[in-house]
Amino acid sequence: MDYHKDITKVSKSGLDLINKSPLHYWNRYLNPKSVEKKTTALTVGGAFHCRILEPGEWGKRYAIAPSADRRTKDGKEIWTRFQENHKDYEIITRDEDYMIERMTDSIWAHNQASLILKKLTITEQVFTHDDLKCKPDGITSLNIVIDLKTTDDASPYAFGRSAAKYRYDVQAALYTDVLEANGHTVEGFVFIAVEKNPPYAVAVYVIEDEDIARGREKYLENLKTWRECKATNKWPGYTMGKLMLPNYGK
Repeated sequence: MDYHKDITKVSKSGLDLINKSPLHYWNRYLNPKSVEKKTTALTVGGAFHCRILEPGEWGKRYAIAPSADRRTKDGKEIWTRFQENHKDYEIITRDEDYMIERMTDSIWAHNQASLILKKLTITEQVFTHDDLKCKPDGITSLNIVIDLKTTDDASPYAFGRSAAKYRYDVQAALYTDVLEANGHTVEGFVFIAVEKNPPYAVAVYVIEDEDIARGREKYLENLKTWRECKATNKWPGYTMGKLMLPNYGK
């Protein structure tokens, strides 16, 4: 079964929706009228991951759109032929392909990032345990789990804010627990971040054990909620509460 369509188990992204509200999870995974829309960012991110982790598969899964003005007769014909020949491909533009190439070059030119990636022994493999599932980007021969992240700003402070916003601590905890339940020893969890704009700077960050422990508390609470909603088939949205205004002075 397709990893994303298997609703018998829940992933980190599913728990992120539960954390927002169970209704958001229901709409994404259970609503029969929901239409899945893959964003450009997801397509480009997938293409970048494929270029780094599964380069031999890239040409089988992705195609670069031709330069054709579809407002003209010739352009329409070029585009129609391209679509007919690439029905099962995901399409990216030439500009997006250029960006992916530059990010890939930066990754392999970075001493620490390239060294880690050269030690990968497992990539893009699905693991499950109990009600959980995960698909790590890679695991090295030294039992280090790695995750590639594209970002607007890979500097320590900015990426730290992204890590908090997108709950990378939850990801590290969930992946670690599922992998260890499958017999893997996890010696560390590393994020390789690359910027999407020039100079396509790269940074490597190790998440600390105490942050993983906090992430574990978060995902276990979300998992409890998911199980309760699944058992009752009730997926509530937001509840009445105190308005939380940002502290603009800090």
